[in-house]
Amino acid sequence: MTTVQPPRHRAPAETSAPVEPPTMPIPRAALDAARAAAVPAPRMAPGPGMAGMAAMPGMPQPSVPPRNGLGIAGLVLGLCGLVVGLIPLFGIGAILLGIVGLVLGLVGVQRARRRVATNTRTAVSGVVACVLAVALGITGMVIVADAVTQLGEDLSAIGATTPAVSGTPDTSDTSGTSGSSAPATSAVGFGQTFTYADGLAVTVDRPTAYDPSSYAAGNTNPHAFQVTVRVTNNTGRAFDPTLLSVAMSTAGAPASQVFDSEMGLPPQNQLQPGRSLTYDVAFSTTTDAGEAQVDVVPSFDHEHAVFTGSL
Repeated sequence: MTTVQPPRHRAPAETSAPVEPPTMPIPRAALDAARAAAVPAPRMAPGPGMAGMAAMPGMPQPSVPPRNGLGIAGLVLGLCGLVVGLIPLFGIGAILLGIVGLVLGLVGVQRARRRVATNTRTAVSGVVACVLAVALGITGMVIVADAVTQLGEDLSAIGATTPAVSGTPDTSDTSGTSGSSAPATSAVGFGQTFTYADGLAVTVDRPTAYDPSSYAAGNTNPHAFQVTVRVTNNTGRAFDPTLLSVAMSTAGAPASQVFDSEMGLPPQNQLQPGRSLTYDVAFSTTTDAGEAQVDVVPSFDHEHAVFTGSL
C-alpha cells in the first residue's frame, strides 16, 4: 500500500537587491542657504566702482550716444550769420553770430577728433560758414561806413555851395534897372543867369502864354504859360539833368505843371562840359497878370535858383 507524503514548504529565496543604508538628517542651515541661492539677487545701479570695472580690459563697454550738439549748433549759427550778413546794416549781427558759431564749431571738431562725436563734416562746415559770416559782416560794416561818410561829404558840399549871379536883368522888369548887374542874391529876374559855385549856370526866360492841346494833362486853371529853361555846364564834368525840377507860382498861388505831348520829354542825356540844353515847361495858372516866380533845382547837390518878374 502506497503512502502519500504531504508537501513540504520551501523557504523563500533571498533577493539580490542591495540594502540602502540609513539616511542622515540634513541640517536646517544648509536648507536655508540653498533656498537663498535659488532666489535671484536684485539689480543695483552702477556706481563709481562698477564704472571703473567696466573700463577694465575684457569687460563689456556700455554704448554712449555721440555728442554732436555743438557741431550742429555751430553750423546753424553760421548759416544764420550768412543770411543776416546779406544786409549791410546788420553787419554787426552777422559778426556776433559768426564768432559764437565759430567757437562752437571748433569745439565740435575737437570732439569729433577725440571720437566723442561723429559729425565731423557738419562741424567743419559750421566753422567755414561762421568764417564767411564774419567776413560778410565786416564787409557790410565797411559799406555802411563809406555810405555815411559819403553822405556827410555830400551834405557839406551842399552847404558850401554859394551862387554867383551874373548877366543883365530883364529890360521889361518893373525895377527899371536895365543894363545894371544882377544883385548878389539867390533871387534874380527873368532873363538873368544864375551861376552856381561849381560852374553850372541856369537861365529862365520870361513866361509866355501857352495854349495846351486837348490831350494835355494838368491844365486845371484858366490860364497857361510856357517857361524856357537853359542850363549851361561849366563844371568840367558831365551833368545829369534827370533830377532837374521846375516849379512856378503867380500872385503867391502855386501853378500846376501841364504835361502835353507838344512840349516834348524832359532831358535824359548827360550834359557834357561846355554844352547847354534848353528845357520847355508849361504851367496852368490862376491869373495872367502880376508877379510870377519860377524855381529851378538842377539836382540834389544844388540849391534853388529863383527867378522873379511880372507876367
